[in-house]
Amino acid sequence: MTGALAGWKGVRRGWFDLHMHSSASDGRYPPAEVLRRAALGGLDVIALTDHDLAGALSPGEHRVEGRDIRVIAGAELTGRHLGREYHLLVYFPGEPPTAFLDLCRSQSQARAERYNAAVSRLDLGLEPASADAAAGRRALTRHHLGRALVQAGHAQSVTEGIQRFATREVVPLIDLPFVEAIRRCRALGGVTSWAHPPRQALLDHAQTFARAGLHALEGLRPGMRRQDRTFVKRVARRFGLVLTGGSDWHGWSSGSNLGLFRIRGEDLAPFLDRLSAGCPSVVD
Repeated sequence: MTGALAGWKGVRRGWFDLHMHSSASDGRYPPAEVLRRAALGGLDVIALTDHDLAGALSPGEHRVEGRDIRVIAGAELTGRHLGREYHLLVYFPGEPPTAFLDLCRSQSQARAERYNAAVSRLDLGLEPASADAAAGRRALTRHHLGRALVQAGHAQSVTEGIQRFATREVVPLIDLPFVEAIRRCRALGGVTSWAHPPRQALLDHAQTFARAGLHALEGLRPGMRRQDRTFVKRVARRFGLVLTGGSDWHGWSSGSNLGLFRIRGEDLAPFLDRLSAGCPSVVD
């Protein structure tokens, strides 16, 4: 190995998953259990990308279940653009800077306030956000509200709870402009990737987001049709972006284990080059 990849031992032979969640946001398992399951699933490098949260797992090498596994610091920020919600994966080569952790904390605190406002609007006797959530140490999503509605007997499933009760009128969009999120995270040294970008949104907004400093598109995901993957790659090439990929694993689906979807390090080489090289702030 040469260049920036030289610091990633065995990277071209390793298996990666750069998108997964823990119970710190809307995943099923605590961060340590996510790490253990990733090791058992044969993954070599992972990024825990909880919604609007970072730092649950220390970046670097871990010895778990008799194997070495490397953690890349990451998070999945939520923002809005022209009335739609989009998600931004942010990765750092080492520990995230304090300013990024502060951004995540404010986002999570805003989520707790949004959750409490929704509980008040619904007036169904649901419990308010926990102290951890209110302090920005846990990120509450519409999934949590749907689960609370099931537990209280108002819905038969989380999906029903979200569709019937946790509508956008009850749970409004996060108030962070997506372009601003890209700029702020890049200025802080993060590598940014647009998570699971919808096809039409790519056509409409890829140029705008690339001009704001976006580095990558998440174009390697489970269940993608070949033509969709080809389309994302074509858009990435057009705007000078690289590809990232991951399972977006939450742990709730039975039989869906970490490691079933994985990406060879060699297919992520351009992303790893950017991560290792560091990211200067963008000027537009």
